[in-house]
Amino acid sequence: MGQAAVLLVAIAIAFLALSPTATGDIGGGRRSRFLAVTAPKNKKCSIDPTVCYGAGSPGRRCCGDQCVDTDSDPFNCGKCGKMCKFTRACCGGKCVRLAFDKKNCGSCFNRCKKTCMYGLCDYA
Repeated sequence: MGQAAVLLVAIAIAFLALSPTATGDIGGGRRSRFLAVTAPKNKKCSIDPTVCYGAGSPGRRCCGDQCVDTDSDPFNCGKCGKMCKFTRACCGGKCVRLAFDKKNCGSCFNRCKKTCMYGLCDYA
């Protein structure tokens, strides 16, 4: 009975070590709560830009007091403060018309062979 208890404890420890409730990826699908990098909630990126490099940050660029992804943010497309016009989306840091752009047809980086009409490739 002693060996069975030791085996169950070992399995429980292994399960807890690999459980998805822990945070911080250490590679190979394993996770560790000790290696987690999280930004403190009260820190602003205008004071400390390294906040934008933490886990859960929407992007690595600091615009004003917010961390943003300048590749996809329509209010900071390509650089801070560059806003895409109505009916345009930010794809790879450029404002594009998804309805008619041959390189971004209907969604970012969806390429068409011939034409893009109304967000559909080679429509009619």
